[in-house]
Amino acid sequence: MAKYTELDVEDIVHWPVLAQVAVLAVLVAVLQAVGFWWYLDHKIEDLDQLKQQEIQLKQTVQIKANKVAALPQLQAQLDELSQRYDYLSRQLPVQKELATMLASVNEQGLKNSLTFTRIDWGEKQNQQFLYRLPLNIELTGDYNDIGEFSQAIAGLPRIINFLDVEWHRVSLESSTLHFRVRAYTYQFKPEVKDEG
Repeated sequence: MAKYTELDVEDIVHWPVLAQVAVLAVLVAVLQAVGFWWYLDHKIEDLDQLKQQEIQLKQTVQIKANKVAALPQLQAQLDELSQRYDYLSRQLPVQKELATMLASVNEQGLKNSLTFTRIDWGEKQNQQFLYRLPLNIELTGDYNDIGEFSQAIAGLPRIINFLDVEWHRVSLESSTLHFRVRAYTYQFKPEVKDEG
């Protein structure tokens, strides 16, 4: 039997079977390694990218599922906000109610034994989605009567806020007060509909 170191590659067909199998095994291993590097390595990179995409898609689906799960709660909040908006909008006067509001303020003053020296609307002030309407009020009367008048104004069905309040005694000996206030109410701006 010949030694393996004396084998000639050109005479491979006459080698012993064990040597031929060993060379064939090495050749198959080399071909497998080259095939893996050339073909499968790129496929593994593609697979890794697909796995990353799968993770991202799962996260996206989870986020959307959480949003869908929160929809009933958001709808309930929206319904509550709509109800509050409707309630508040009913407390704001429309243009044709301004004269009635002025009459109601005057009536509350007379009920509380107050004497008006001025009561009129100021110039309408444009704000983001509202108009602010100043109401100038000047009157004289007793401290308690002015307090009851203020409370009665707060109880009116339309919103009137007192700001810039000033008062002083009519004279040093008198308990009668001169009361000046700039009050405000608000109106919604009419919605402008797009024509199109």
